Amino acid sequence: MKAQNPSHGMLHPYRVLDLTDEKGLFCGKLLGDLGADVILVEPPGGNPARRLGPFFKDDPSPEKSLFWFAMNTSKRGITLDLESEQGLDTLKKLAKTADFIIESFRPGHMDELGIGYAVLKSPNPGLILVSISGFGQTGPYRDFKGPDIVAWAVGGQMYPWGDADRPPVRINHHSQAHLHAGLQAAVGALTALHLREKTGIGRHVDVSIQESVAHISAYLTSIWDMMRVNLPRGKGLRPDNPIRVKTVWPCKDGHVIWIYWGGLSVSWNLPVVQWMMDEGMADDFIRRFDWAALDYDTVDQETVNRLEEPTAKFFLSRTKAQLWEGALKYRAQLYPIAVAPDLLGSVQLAHRGFWTDLAHPDLDAVITYPGPFGKFSRYPPVLSRRAPHIGEHQAEVLAELDKTPEKRWPEAGENISGLRMKKPLEGLKVVDFGWNITGPLTAKILADCGAVVIEVESEKRLDPLRTMGPFKNGEPGLNRCGNFNLWNTGKMGINLDLSHPLGIDTARRLILWADVVIENFSGQTMNRMGLGYESFRDQRPGLIMLSSSMQGQEGPYARHPGTGHQLTGLAGFNHITGWPDREPPYIGSYTDFPAPLFNALAILSALDVRRLSGRGQYLDMSQLENGIHFISPLILDYGVNRRIARRIGNQHPQAAPHAAFRCLGEDRWCAIAVFTQSEWQDFRRVIGNPAWTEDPKFTTMEGRKANEEELNSRIEEWTLLHPPRDVMEGMQEAGVAAGVVQTGEDMLEHDPQLKSRRFYRDLDHPEIGIYRAPRPAFILSGAPYELSRAPLMGEHTAFVLSEILGKTDEEIADLAVAGVLQ
Repeated sequence: MKAQNPSHGMLHPYRVLDLTDEKGLFCGKLLGDLGADVILVEPPGGNPARRLGPFFKDDPSPEKSLFWFAMNTSKRGITLDLESEQGLDTLKKLAKTADFIIESFRPGHMDELGIGYAVLKSPNPGLILVSISGFGQTGPYRDFKGPDIVAWAVGGQMYPWGDADRPPVRINHHSQAHLHAGLQAAVGALTALHLREKTGIGRHVDVSIQESVAHISAYLTSIWDMMRVNLPRGKGLRPDNPIRVKTVWPCKDGHVIWIYWGGLSVSWNLPVVQWMMDEGMADDFIRRFDWAALDYDTVDQETVNRLEEPTAKFFLSRTKAQLWEGALKYRAQLYPIAVAPDLLGSVQLAHRGFWTDLAHPDLDAVITYPGPFGKFSRYPPVLSRRAPHIGEHQAEVLAELDKTPEKRWPEAGENISGLRMKKPLEGLKVVDFGWNITGPLTAKILADCGAVVIEVESEKRLDPLRTMGPFKNGEPGLNRCGNFNLWNTGKMGINLDLSHPLGIDTARRLILWADVVIENFSGQTMNRMGLGYESFRDQRPGLIMLSSSMQGQEGPYARHPGTGHQLTGLAGFNHITGWPDREPPYIGSYTDFPAPLFNALAILSALDVRRLSGRGQYLDMSQLENGIHFISPLILDYGVNRRIARRIGNQHPQAAPHAAFRCLGEDRWCAIAVFTQSEWQDFRRVIGNPAWTEDPKFTTMEGRKANEEELNSRIEEWTLLHPPRDVMEGMQEAGVAAGVVQTGEDMLEHDPQLKSRRFYRDLDHPEIGIYRAPRPAFILSGAPYELSRAPLMGEHTAFVLSEILGKTDEEIADLAVAGVLQ
C-alpha cells in the first residue's frame, strides 16, 4: 500500500511539538499517524537518536538511521538551539500555537531552561505537557538513568525470562521499554485532551518508563500477591508446579509455539492430536490418552514426556510454512516463530493491506514500513510522510508561525463547565465483551480513568482468566484469581448467556446504551451473533465499537484461534530474545500487553472525532499488527539490508558493560549499562578502580566490546559481594545506569520509587481480602486516580438490568428462569 496524504485524520485539529529523544519518539509518531500536525524539534546537530542503527546500506550517517525512519513518520522537522535566547523565544512562540508538547529531558531540565510547564502554560492554559522519563518526575529515583535494560530490569520483565542457568534476559534490539512508554504517553495525552474539552484546562502528563514496564508485569506481582512465590526463570506456565511443559518446539526450518493445555482448556489440544492421527504420527499412548485427565496438579512428568515425544517428531518433520498451513486447516493453536521475511510475505497481512511504502528520493529508494496500527471505518491512521531530514521544514514552519493563531482559552476564574471534574473519563459508558487479557485490559484503562464499564460474562463460557490462577493462597475459585482481579478493576459485572436469544436481546440493549463497545473474540464472532457494528450504526450513529482479535476481522487467518502466548512468536519477539547458542525462549503472552494501549488510543481518538462530528465508527484492531510496530526497525533492516535479526543476549552495540550481573543473595541480579567513556570512569570509581580496569583491552569502548565476556566476568567478581539494590543505588548516584532485576516481590514490597508514587493501590475484595493493582503508568496533574476492585461473577447483574436497562423485577425473573443470567 502506498503512503496516503489525507486532507485530515482523526487528530487533524491538533498541533504537537515533539522535543523527545529515543524515549519518546514513538508517542509523536502515533499522534502524527493519527493526523496531528507533529513538529519535531531537534538540536542543531540533529537528535541523538539519529545515531542509532540499523542504517540504510550500513552507512552510519545521521540521515540514514532506519531506527529514526521507523519512529518519525508523519512528522515535520525543525532545529532549535534551546541553549540560546533565540531558540527559546521561538519555542515559546510555537508553544502558544500548540495543543501538546512531548518531552523526554531529565526531570527539571525544562524549568532550568526557563521553559517549564508553568511558563509555557501561562499564555496557553489548554496546553498539555507530556513528560517521559526513566522513573517519573517525582520520587527518590527521579534523577536515575533509565535506559531500556534498566527499565526492563526494574519493571519486572527481565527476571522470569531466559534460561535458568543463564542471566535474566531482555527482549533485545531497540528499546521495548521506550515503546511501551511512548504508547502510555499517547494514551495519557488523549486522556488529558478528553478532560480538557470538559474543563478548558490542560494537564501535565507524567509518564514513568519504569511504570510502563511494570504495567505489563502485573501478572508477576499477582503471583507474589496471591501465593507469595516469584515466577522462576525458565519455568514456564506455573510457578507452583514442578512439571516441565514444552512451549517452544523445533521444526525443519525454525521453531513453533505449541502448548499442551490442561484442566478446562484441554480441548485446545485436540486439533493437533487429530492432525497427528490423520498423518499416522500419533503413537498408541496419544491415541488412547484420556484428555479429560490432563491436569497439571495431578499429572506426572513421565506422562507429559510421553505426550511430547511423538509431538516433537511430528513438528520436526515439517517446515514452519507447512505447520502454519496445517494449523489453519485444523484450527490448531499452533503458531510459527516468525522472522522479518515471514512477516513481509504473510498472506494475512497482504490481504489487510498492512504494509506501507514510503519514498525516500534522496536515497533513490522506496522503503516498506509497518502500516497503520488499526483499520478504522472513518479517518484511519496513515503514514503520511517519511521521517524529516535535519531542519527540513524550518522555513515552512517558521513562515507559518505569524499566521497560525494562538490558542485561546477561558480566563482563569470564568465559569468553565465541568471544572470540578476529577476523573478524566467520567460520564463515558462502556460495554466490555472482552475476555482473557487484551479485551479486559483495554476496558480497565478506561475504567481506571473514570468510565462506567459493564463487563459481560457467562458461567456457561467462562473467561479463562477466572480459571487459570494464580489463586489466593492456592485455593481455586471463580472470584479468587489474581490476574482477573488485576485486569478488571473498576468495572461492574453482569452474567449474560449470549447463546440464548434473550441473552442476545439484552446485549443489544446494553450496546444501545453504550458510548463504546469492546470485544476481543476471534474475527467475525460479533457479526455471527447479530451484534456487529453494522447492526447498530443507523440506530446509534455515535456508537464506537472496537474489535481486537488476533489477526483482524478479515483475511484467511482472521478466524484462527490462539492466545498471546502463540501470537508473540508470530510477531517475531521470541526469535530476537535469548542467547545465540540456544533456541528461542518462551516469553509469555507479550503481545497481549501493547494491544490494549493501541486499543485505548484508537478509542480516545474516535471519541474526539465524535465530539466534533457526532459520529462514531468501527475500529478493527489486529494484535499481530500492533505487535509488529514494536519491531519496526528490524522490518526496515530486512527490507533494506536483507538482514535477519538474531539473538544477542543482553548485548548492546553501543554499550559495554551492558548486562545483568549476579549479586549477593539467591538468584539476585543487577543490570548495568555504560554508554560513554565518562560513565566508564564513574563506573571504575564505584567498584574501587581495580587494576584490571586499566588494561588497554578495557580502556576503550571498542576494547570492551571485543572482550565483553571477560569484562562481564570481571565485573561479576565485584557485584557478587553486594546486594543488588546497593549496586543500583551506588552506580546511579555516580551517574551510571543500573537497576535491580526485580521480582514481583521486589516491586510490591521493596521498591521505594513505586511506593513513593503509589503505583500499586490496595483494593479490598470480599473473597480474597486486600490485593494490589497498578494504576496507569501516567499521572495527570489535578486528576487523581481512584481505583476500585474487580467485580465478583455476576455481581451487578440485577443492578444493571434494573437501573440501567430499566427492566422490571418480573422481567428479570423471567430471564433468570430462562437460564439467561448464568
